[in-house]
Formats: sequence, C-alpha cells, structure tokens
Amino acid sequence: MEFIVEAKTNSVTKQYIESLIPSLLSQLKLGRSRKLLHVILDKDLEEHGLTMDMTEASGSYLVVIRPDRNLTTVGMTLAHEMVHVKQMACGIMKHGSRGSVYWRGKKFTKKVKYLDCPWEIQAFSRQEILFRRALEA
Repeated sequence: MEFIVEAKTNSVTKQYIESLIPSLLSQLKLGRSRKLLHVILDKDLEEHGLTMDMTEASGSYLVVIRPDRNLTTVGMTLAHEMVHVKQMACGIMKHGSRGSVYWRGKKFTKKVKYLDCPWEIQAFSRQEILFRRALEA
C-alpha cells in the first residue's frame, strides 16, 4: 500500500507519522494492497483521528489525525486508525447511510455507545502493541 502524509508544514509530526506507517502496514498485512493510504494532519479536527473509506471515489483510505505535541498520542491514534483501515480493507466494517456501520454484516446505528462498538473495541485492543512494535522497527 502506497501512502502520502499531508500537512500544512513539513513538521516533525509529519516525519514521525511517515516513519511509523511502513511498520503498521506490514504488521496489519496491508503492504500488498493496491489502495492508497492518504493521511492528513488537521489541527482543527475535534477528535484525535478518523478514518474514511474513499476507495470507490478515489481508490484510497483517508485517515485524518489531529497533531499533538505528545507524539505518543499521535502514534497511538495512528495505530488505532490503521486498525480501522484494515477492518475496511478486509470488508469486516462498512459504512452505511445516516452514520450507521455494518460490522460483520450486522448493522449498528449511532445509538450504540462509542466504546461498545466492536470495531472500536478491536482498535483499542490492538493500538498499543501495534504502536510499540512500530517504534521498535
């Protein structure tokens, strides 16, 4: 999977993310994907990060991350969002209409609490080990 990291300036955070992505792609077995990973650093993002499947429109997965002075937070957020990329790439998670999400074919609406969503449980359970292994690479 090819990737680009977009930031308003050529920041330390951008370089840090660029250094982590190859290991995350390898760990998640996404390296051979023909899709593009497009990471954008956006200081105005309210949450730490978000991921969107743009493969039908542009052949890419879009990950938006809010830069933080604490690079550990940025790295953990990136690892978390990369789990979502893997979930989408494997077809385990698909976005529906009106904010609904399909997880393994079962529809979840916005009524389900964030931390009770199975895709979030999986992402939170994997983010730290992925991040630590990426640091070691």
